[in-house]
Amino acid sequence: MDDETIVKSAMDRTTDDLPPLPDLVPLAIRQGRRRVARARLAVVAGSFAVVTATALGLTLLPGTASQVPIPAAPPSPSPSAYRTPVTLEPTPGQQPPARVPDAERQRLADFQQRAAALLDELLPDSVTDVRPVADHVRQYRITAGGRTFPLFLSVAPADDEPQPCPSVQDKRLTCSMVDLGGGRTARALKMMMGPDTYGYEVGLRHGRSRASLSVTAAEPTKTQPAVSSPVTTEALLTVVRDRRFTDLLTYADEHPVQKKDTSVVGG
Repeated sequence: MDDETIVKSAMDRTTDDLPPLPDLVPLAIRQGRRRVARARLAVVAGSFAVVTATALGLTLLPGTASQVPIPAAPPSPSPSAYRTPVTLEPTPGQQPPARVPDAERQRLADFQQRAAALLDELLPDSVTDVRPVADHVRQYRITAGGRTFPLFLSVAPADDEPQPCPSVQDKRLTCSMVDLGGGRTARALKMMMGPDTYGYEVGLRHGRSRASLSVTAAEPTKTQPAVSSPVTTEALLTVVRDRRFTDLLTYADEHPVQKKDTSVVGG
């Protein structure tokens, strides 16, 4: 018996006693979208390291791109690197968003892309799509169960102290204070938006700003009724507790869209 035959015979005897392989397809399906989102973030982060080094006049050595210090700024993916932003028509009689300088407009668009990629990873698997709304930095559109829901991420300068939970009137609004750890607290709100339809919001202070993350109900259409937000306060709190989301809030707090005590459409 030659060596090859001996090895093959030993391998056959070894595998005969092993249990059958598990069905990996369901797990792969559940993990697929999250892995794609993480891959997008990794590609964007790597590209941003190179772009930042070029802007600062640094020289990259082979294999050292990941070691370049990255300032507290969002990555700058190409316009097609992630998602095409949703464009909304202005409501009749409403003023369109104020124009901002092109560089600032691009910065805000880059922030939205970064936020959309992270939200896509952190929100429940029932959310199948997250898209920023063009020229409205705090607005996004998410898709779940074939319906579209508005999502709002707002970080606005504020000097006032955090407000206590509002009083509940006719069960249209329920609120509880939640300990986030590390000395941070948040308000978790459930808001009635129509007959048996609800939206959810988590609000907190971060640095010099008041931040909030909310998902409202889907509006009724000619063929479909209004639907409550598929993202509850528990899911929003999962997002808020994530360190990467905290980093996002820190950037927004340090680079506000508008000056204190002013209002900008979409800010």
